Amino acid sequence: MMKRLTLSLLLAACLAGCATTAPAERSAAPGEQNKLRARQFTEEVYNQKRLDRIPEYIAADFMDRTLDSPPKTRGPALLRQQAEASFAAFPDLRFDLLHVMADGDLVSLHWRATGTDAKGPRDATGQPRRVTLQGQSLWRMRDGQVVEAWDVSDRLAPLLQRGYSVVPPTP
Repeated sequence: MMKRLTLSLLLAACLAGCATTAPAERSAAPGEQNKLRARQFTEEVYNQKRLDRIPEYIAADFMDRTLDSPPKTRGPALLRQQAEASFAAFPDLRFDLLHVMADGDLVSLHWRATGTDAKGPRDATGQPRRVTLQGQSLWRMRDGQVVEAWDVSDRLAPLLQRGYSVVPPTP
């Protein structure tokens, strides 16, 4: 009887998780969940243009810490404003996530965005130019939502793709 009780208690303890998941696996789980959320956000909000989904992914206290971002605007409204401006300039905008890495609550995204520049200069045939932009984003996440974002992108390449040129200063 005592042997059966000991075996039952041991089995119950193991089923409760005493040794079923290694500590490294438990700590990796939030990072994997955050990577999945980043992919879902990119697909739904940017590629499917479902702006109504922004509050699902962006925290009420969200801050964009990117250089030149509006300092007083926060939360989902800021991201919606940015997305609407992007779609106005590039109606067929599409984001591809090239690399997604996570470390706990931080998610690093290497992305490429492509779209037709509806308002920019036209090519030699009069057609709008197709533009490709690449960049890196670092997001801090909490409970599946983005709380802070830092973005760095190549701002020169899209200008060159639109037909602008770099002119060195005159001495």
